[in-house]
Amino acid sequence: MKISQTIKYYKEGMNKYDKENPSSFKDRLDQVYDEFEELVEDKNIEELIDVIHTIGRVFHKLTGLHLISYLAWPTVKKHAKRYKNQGCIRSRRNCKKYCIHI
Repeated sequence: MKISQTIKYYKEGMNKYDKENPSSFKDRLDQVYDEFEELVEDKNIEELIDVIHTIGRVFHKLTGLHLISYLAWPTVKKHAKRYKNQGCIRSRRNCKKYCIHI
């Protein structure tokens, strides 16, 4: 998938997810805390990327821009691919007719 397509599907998928699963600013901060706890526990690059992506989600909540999220490119690609293939950014085990906010 080209970079422009990845960005397109990522933005569409995240917008759909946010519309179907509205979250408050506090919810987003709680998500950063949860991801950071996972990073401390697992100490691996994947968890670091998840923390960066989740910080990007806080930035998006404040500004409407996904700029910080793009620093977590592996997660962006993963969500874009899922959205393109199955219409949801979540993994198949978590993705039903509608996304489930966790």
